[in-house]
Amino acid sequence: MKRLHKAVISFGIVAMLMAGSASAFAKSESSKERSVSGAIVSIDRTTRTLTVREQGSNRLTQVRVPAGRYVRTSQAGLSFASFDQLIPGMFLREVRVEY
Repeated sequence: MKRLHKAVISFGIVAMLMAGSASAFAKSESSKERSVSGAIVSIDRTTRTLTVREQGSNRLTQVRVPAGRYVRTSQAGLSFASFDQLIPGMFLREVRVEY
């Protein structure tokens, strides 16, 4: 019984150490992300970037869309669109951008 008790305590200590060290070895992100919703003002097809006028603040934000990614739109029948389907004036919803 005493041996089982020591084994359980040892396992508990090891589990606590593993949980504490997991955050120490986690990859730290240098860039932060936020969501942007707004109307597309312009599209640069060569660099795959959009200029979006944010809803509420009217601030212009550059959004880079990687190849193969889809963005959320408020267009009826086209809730997700590829970069090639986007046109100025479309409204984007909750696009993740790094800043």
